[in-house]
Amino acid sequence: MGGKIKVMKLYLVRHGQTDWNVSHLAQGRTDVPLNEMGIIQAKELRDKVRDMKFDVCYSSPLERAMETAKIVVDGRCKIIKDNLLVERCFGDYEGRTPPGDWLKYWSFGYNEDSAGMEPLEDVFERTKIFLDKLKKTHAPGDSILVVGHGGTLKTMHYNIVGYDENTDLMETHFGNGEIWEYEI
Repeated sequence: MGGKIKVMKLYLVRHGQTDWNVSHLAQGRTDVPLNEMGIIQAKELRDKVRDMKFDVCYSSPLERAMETAKIVVDGRCKIIKDNLLVERCFGDYEGRTPPGDWLKYWSFGYNEDSAGMEPLEDVFERTKIFLDKLKKTHAPGDSILVVGHGGTLKTMHYNIVGYDENTDLMETHFGNGEIWEYEI
């Protein structure tokens, strides 16, 4: 009797590898390009999703994400830059190896902006605004590709699946060139 409910398909992709990923340096909003492996990862993902239909692709405006989006989409749909998708600002830590107590910056109980770092609450709010915008702009049945960054995608993931103050954010990790699928 009741037909199948149409849902919006959302595909989250982390940009391909960069030299800073290899060196374990905090990138944040520093505009670091893909390295050779990152380009290969993007091409492999393009081949993996070749038969998938995307109505639109949203990307962080940072070069590593835009380059990944262009390779993956391969001209099949429009790419829209969205500043809500930029990586979390890591302030004074950008371009450096994160400190030994790095994990505290990814816990709900620690939400200050020390060293110029963007507070975690702000990243969650940005990705919630982005998801709300998608729901208002797109219809059930649409298929949307989003290319972003590890930290931003992590908060988007938890805005989709839910979280509370006891959620261990470090349980979720988007690998370079990895795609995750959601239904909204």
